[in-house]
Amino acid sequence: HILLGTATPSVESYYHAMAGKYHYVRLAERFGGAILPEILIADLKEDTRKQKMKGIFSPMLLKTLEETTAREKQSILFRNRRGFAPMLECNKCHWVPHCVQCDISLTYHKSVHQLKCHYCGYSLNVPSKCGECESTDMRMKGFGTEKIEEELSSLIPELRISRMDLDTTRSKYGHHKLIEDFQEQRIDVLIGTQMISKGLDFDHVQLVAVLSADSMLNYPDFRAFERSFQMLSQVSGRAGRRKEPGLAIIQTWKPDHPVLEWVKNHDYDGFYQNEIEEREKFGYPPFTRLINLSLRHESNLELDDAADKLGMFLRKTFGTRILGPEYPPVSRIRNLFQKNILVKIEPKASLKKVKEELNKQISRFFSEFPLKGYRLVIDVDPYN
Repeated sequence: HILLGTATPSVESYYHAMAGKYHYVRLAERFGGAILPEILIADLKEDTRKQKMKGIFSPMLLKTLEETTAREKQSILFRNRRGFAPMLECNKCHWVPHCVQCDISLTYHKSVHQLKCHYCGYSLNVPSKCGECESTDMRMKGFGTEKIEEELSSLIPELRISRMDLDTTRSKYGHHKLIEDFQEQRIDVLIGTQMISKGLDFDHVQLVAVLSADSMLNYPDFRAFERSFQMLSQVSGRAGRRKEPGLAIIQTWKPDHPVLEWVKNHDYDGFYQNEIEEREKFGYPPFTRLINLSLRHESNLELDDAADKLGMFLRKTFGTRILGPEYPPVSRIRNLFQKNILVKIEPKASLKKVKEELNKQISRFFSEFPLKGYRLVIDVDPYN
């Protein structure tokens, strides 16, 4: 037997439960009778227009942080990005340092004063001038957990602040020590990435804040709304785990976004109904199964030609079930460019026949176009 348990089930799992494929049990109350946290939305656009922002903090958040600490309660600040700033940019020509092996901008880490790639680990000393126009006017853009820690320490110096991300938990007992210190109330504010979003149960946490919800909502992925709803609900759920109700504040530039309304009202059913209709309309799981074919090569020009040919072969059999080939958001990792072809398969289709036909067309492709240095990675049910 397998038991699946979550407050925010995936769309596919809930669909199967409603269809009777899974036996469904709904828990309508939190453990110990705890009350769900009140969720407030901080409008960054309006606060910026009125010049009320203090760096990356809304006035609502700063005021609530101070009040929470005064009551000897704890707070958690969530930002799904580590480092000091997501990128360094030339203020004159807008050049941004990128990883030499991956198609991604380098993240600035102030603690070691280096730019780092979060995909392959490549690091670079911070350049003193622009790599294109040689201007010395280089600016930090965006913010990560390091910058949150620094700005908050400057605004409220008396706070005892710690950070939980991949950088601070690398040591053997780093993660355990942070959790122990927070549980024993030696920390007032814990700043963290997604590792703090679920599975942690603290007695004295009264405030949880999401510093920016927009990066999750705008990610180019058909599951973006689902993952945003899950993440925001799970992060908010760290507040008020006992008898005293907690408070969650979500900072955003889009306060009217439907996902935020569903999160604010703890409305999983509303979210699910909208999402399942969209999935059915555009033919995504659970109404189809997906197979992702990722063709990789060190030359993007050769890759373009080969991916087009592979797509042509697959369309002979699968027709409009083929999407792509197309570059993913990060098109090069560890010096290999990658291009994806997505195959949509109806649930009632014979997986054995689909597998046979895929292998047949892929074999024909490689026999008619013998290629050197290529890699083909096949992922069944990607994104899960």
